[in-house]
Amino acid sequence: MSAMTILTIALLVISGFVMLAIEVLLIPGFSIPGLAGIALIIYGVWRARQAYDIEGALITILLSGIGAFLLVKLMARSRAAQAIGLQYSQKGFSAPDDHSELAGKEGVALSTLRPAGVALIEGNRVDVVTDGEFIEKESPIRVLGVEGTRVIVTRKEKGTT
Repeated sequence: MSAMTILTIALLVISGFVMLAIEVLLIPGFSIPGLAGIALIIYGVWRARQAYDIEGALITILLSGIGAFLLVKLMARSRAAQAIGLQYSQKGFSAPDDHSELAGKEGVALSTLRPAGVALIEGNRVDVVTDGEFIEKESPIRVLGVEGTRVIVTRKEKGTT
């Protein structure tokens, strides 16, 4: 009775954990495999209680807890878990350019600014926005100001320096 009962209880609990692993790794949400896994673990503990009294149930719960901890540790390192998990890498991130040094500088509109577009200021292509007016392509411009990453320009009047 004892070897077969221990094997039965172990298979019940292990099957429960396998069902929970299937639920976590393969099926989104919480459905039949998750419920079946929980039911198998509870049934295994109940069988241990019947066969070996409260001590058997407590040992089964303790071993199940250790097994669950080890299973979670192994699953976290597995390729499957890494494939479905989020990566928190900052690789490839760059802060927005600081264009504060462009205030008061002059350049030329590389595209029609209606009111946003691209300008060439001190040899650099810069995304710019006008103060509301439309500025034709290749018109001379002057930087009015910079607000964060926003470069505000206006048409440079002829004769002004």
